[in-house]
Amino acid sequence: MAFLISLLLLMSATSAAAQDALPHYPDDVQTTTVDGREIAFVDRGEGAPLLFVHGLGSNLSLWREALDAFDDSHRVLALDLPGYGLSGKADVPGTMSFFAEVVTGVLDERGLDAVTVVGVSMGGQVGLTLALEAPERVRRLALVSPAGIEPFSPKEAAALKQATTAEGILNTTDEQVRQNTALNFAEWSDRYAWIIEQRLALSERDDFAAYAKANARSVAGMLEGDVRDRLGEIDVPALVLFGAGDRLIPNPYLHPDMTTTDVADRAREALPEATVRVVEKAGHLLMLERPEGFRQELHAFVAE
Repeated sequence: MAFLISLLLLMSATSAAAQDALPHYPDDVQTTTVDGREIAFVDRGEGAPLLFVHGLGSNLSLWREALDAFDDSHRVLALDLPGYGLSGKADVPGTMSFFAEVVTGVLDERGLDAVTVVGVSMGGQVGLTLALEAPERVRRLALVSPAGIEPFSPKEAAALKQATTAEGILNTTDEQVRQNTALNFAEWSDRYAWIIEQRLALSERDDFAAYAKANARSVAGMLEGDVRDRLGEIDVPALVLFGAGDRLIPNPYLHPDMTTTDVADRAREALPEATVRVVEKAGHLLMLERPEGFRQELHAFVAE
């Protein structure tokens, strides 16, 4: 019976169409349908399952190096959330609960009960939301630069929503794309240039307008899906990593007097059982900027 179920699941997932390709994706991307939405994903390896969730504006390719590092010891699954990458982008509400429900649907479709969720930025907040709303599906949480910890007043939240619009994303120039990408790192290196190339390729797709809407709605979803007051309810082991050189958390415009260490301290207070570390010489996407250190931290965490 288990073999039959696995065979049916395999048959339900098709290779991503060539015309939908974006540069710098893993070669083994597949697609499936969850609640009528096409979801792109990678699923490989055997062992304890790790689910990788990307952040705002990005996609599963952020985890390419991590997938390659862990697929010999774990079953690794990474997905494009609706609105992003190669997944369907129409009418995405962008709430954290919506994304958590999609993740649950993907787990069901792949025959997985509970996983270790590895989430970066918005993906970290999606992981926190999943742990609160469907705790039976989460074994552990490994969060990289997670959203949802930094506090925003109602006035600040309103300002962020007003500043992030689909029209603004559609009108972003190539130079602004380069500048925005560089903000994800403590120190720029040309080895991150593939992110810029991929983002510019995305702007040429027919679904770019829908992508822009999904991004704007996701910003609102993060602000409205505040989890800070409920983090004490999470009772699974957690690892939380921040980059000491993060230029996005805390928000540099609204919280110029706050440091990343301050946000990390808030994470320690809210998640007293979690291991919280601030990684030196790393920015927002520390798993790309300090890949060896990230892999060591995650290996040690899942081996406990």
